[in-house]
Amino acid sequence: MKKECQKNFEKISEYLDGELGHDECRQIEQHLNDCPECQGCVDALKKTIDLCRKSAQDKIPEDTRKRLRSKLRDCFNKD
Repeated sequence: MKKECQKNFEKISEYLDGELGHDECRQIEQHLNDCPECQGCVDALKKTIDLCRKSAQDKIPEDTRKRLRSKLRDCFNKD
């Protein structure tokens, strides 16, 4: 993962939870606009969060869980 990507991903959880200030959000959003790989990772994280919220009611199919884990590993293991 590139240094700029890593710097932004350290704050991504707070960003998704709406806990960052305007300037930090703008910085992350600009990076996401410029970096399709990070945008893909954020999209995968959003889907994971949605699935986790629903999982209290429903079981997540095993194939879906495997695909999500694989996608997340790919995002965090890129150089």
